[in-house]
Amino acid sequence: MKKGLLFIALFSSYFIQAQFGIVQDEDGFVNVRDEQSTSSKILTKVNSNTVLPIFDEEDEGLESSKWFLVEYKTEASGYIYKDRIKKIEDFEHIKPTKYSDNLIEFSISDYNIEIQTQKFNSKNHKIHQENNFIYAIDGKEFLGSDGILPQTEYKSFKINFKGKEIIIPKDNYTNLYNANLDKMKLTYNKALSQYYLFGTFSDGAGVYDAIWVLENGKIVKYIAQINFYA
Repeated sequence: MKKGLLFIALFSSYFIQAQFGIVQDEDGFVNVRDEQSTSSKILTKVNSNTVLPIFDEEDEGLESSKWFLVEYKTEASGYIYKDRIKKIEDFEHIKPTKYSDNLIEFSISDYNIEIQTQKFNSKNHKIHQENNFIYAIDGKEFLGSDGILPQTEYKSFKINFKGKEIIIPKDNYTNLYNANLDKMKLTYNKALSQYYLFGTFSDGAGVYDAIWVLENGKIVKYIAQINFYA
């Protein structure tokens, strides 16, 4: 089965969750291979400390593999040897200081992260639909719902660093809906002084994954994409 078809097959199920990983290699880069072999064609090279979506076939009970299937750019995938990548979820976990159905807060070191959701109100948005299928909200494609109105939206997404609020681009969260806050996680990479805020979200369809990489008071990387890599 080709890699593109494999991604679609693996990520089309709600129960299969994508992950994120960070490249760690003493040479400063790692090769992305076309197949699971060191003799396979090199598709590209990825620098160390790059965060990217990964899939671990072992996690889904498939045949044991020493390779991660990764997406190194939009709709382009290949294989990286497992010992060259560390899963984001394997770093130190930070527990929330506050949590409810519509609020989560993390207070750690120089950061304070507070995220709130609220019921989606269609009156506050321009809904684009065709044949009762919603394909855009406020003129933009969106994640978290598959052709129907979302149930929830972000009310606020605030990150403070050393007492000052970080300006977060609105396109980093305004088109993301049905964010189940119990799925929001935060981990810490001490070596790079990076925090990873991430999760897999959905209302049962339209599953998507998102990650915000925080370093020195800035969002240095943001990824949000449909879970099955369509």
